[in-house]
Amino acid sequence: MPATSNLTTPAPLPPTQSSHGLARELTLTSATALNMIDMIGVGPFITIPLMVGAMGGPQAMLGWILGAVLALCDGMVWAELGASFPGAGGSYQYLKECFGPQRLGRLLSFLFVWQLSFSAPLSIASG
Repeated sequence: MPATSNLTTPAPLPPTQSSHGLARELTLTSATALNMIDMIGVGPFITIPLMVGAMGGPQAMLGWILGAVLALCDGMVWAELGASFPGAGGSYQYLKECFGPQRLGRLLSFLFVWQLSFSAPLSIASG
């Protein structure tokens, strides 16, 4: 005979209420904005109005727009590389496969990891 417990499972909460009494009301727009703020930070929201004021017009936005287009192109390149080489390894693997595992690719992949071992801690330390 299986052992039974006197503990009962609590009744499920309604979907709009959490166990702490906080309402779950994030919409797609607010969740996207929150994610963008987490990724980008508040820097653009502070610097863009200052640049527009200092430059006397919206032409300062041209640099931000060109940067966004460049970042989009970079993301598309990395997406294509990720689809072409589905194995783990990222930049190390891409360099090794593109330039040959026994030729220049071996050196370039090593140099990538070597410089990353210096730049990554410095980036983290800088905040």
